Amino acid sequence: MNNLGKSLKIGFFVLIALALVFGCKKIDNSGNSSIQETLLIRQWVNTMKRNNFVVDSLSTGVYYIIETVGSGAIPQAGNSITIAYTGQFLDGTTFDASSSYTYVHKGANSRMIPGWEDAVEKLSKSGKGIFLIPSSQAYGSNGYMVVPPYTPLLFEIEILDIQ
Repeated sequence: MNNLGKSLKIGFFVLIALALVFGCKKIDNSGNSSIQETLLIRQWVNTMKRNNFVVDSLSTGVYYIIETVGSGAIPQAGNSITIAYTGQFLDGTTFDASSSYTYVHKGANSRMIPGWEDAVEKLSKSGKGIFLIPSSQAYGSNGYMVVPPYTPLLFEIEILDIQ
């Protein structure tokens, strides 16, 4: 009986170890989890508000701060828009930038992320803003090239021209 009790104890610990090894989700250190992303976004919004910025949001989860209102037209689908932008991760690392980039807003072949397309509609010609785009409106759980999974993106965008 003593050996049986010992065997049961060892068997129990082996089962626990197997459950831990095979039952745990692999941790991917190349990006955030959706929970981490939510916390990062909340922290950014709270920090900006504490520093007296007016932070607004869209129903899609995009947060924005209008730095310069602008005085021209607001982008419409099919417009050719020339912009200056800087794209960063929340740690301040720049992953993309252009001083003059032109694209067709919501065009049939547009490669812009959905959050970007929504963001520029908050600016008029000569307007400038900061936009925090959650991964659900960017590259999601897969990421893309240098953008890890579940990564919110921070863009400073200025509309230079609208045609």
